[in-house]
Amino acid sequence: MPKETFFNLQADKRNLIISVAIYEFSKADYNTASINQICKKACIAKGSFYQYFADKLDLYVYVMTSAIEEKIKFFSSTITEFHNLTLLEQFRFLFKKGIEFAKKHPKYAALGEQFSKESDETAKSAVIKEGNKQSETLFMQMIHNAKAKGEIDNKVDTLALTLLLQSLNSAIYKYMQDKFESISYEHNEKDINAFVDSLLYIVFNGIKIKTD
Repeated sequence: MPKETFFNLQADKRNLIISVAIYEFSKADYNTASINQICKKACIAKGSFYQYFADKLDLYVYVMTSAIEEKIKFFSSTITEFHNLTLLEQFRFLFKKGIEFAKKHPKYAALGEQFSKESDETAKSAVIKEGNKQSETLFMQMIHNAKAKGEIDNKVDTLALTLLLQSLNSAIYKYMQDKFESISYEHNEKDINAFVDSLLYIVFNGIKIKTD
């Protein structure tokens, strides 16, 4: 989290620093991204940078989670469109809405694409931890709606299912990256939908052999 001195800056100065950081982190992995370049392009002294952020990781997590927060806000604004959809359909719907978000916010899309390739486990884990906090409210609302419609048992622990859906979401992105070397849903929709269906089938039906 940035230091108070960062938030005390004028808005245009804060926005410039973040804009430059987004560009740098969308073009290079965490270890390659340069604080020197960020400082140079943002027209701040390196000493000033450390008055605003504890270190590069602090800035990286803030930038990445700010992008996630914007995406979650975008998803949340469309939650009324979920009314007649099953939980499985809602899960698919999020990926389609992700396309809209990427088109409206290409800089965040580039940031997400670069993050999907990130190899630094410390940086990646820190972002995922904060990102899960952001997505928790959205998933819990989806589960609450599914319970209200009688789609899932009210005895199901909402938080437990939320954590499971977050894990499935991560698994899907890993699948996309491993198979297509990209997290673009738009060009691989049929294949990804089939994988989503397979995962959610296990969640809703279990793994035991069904007997009539």
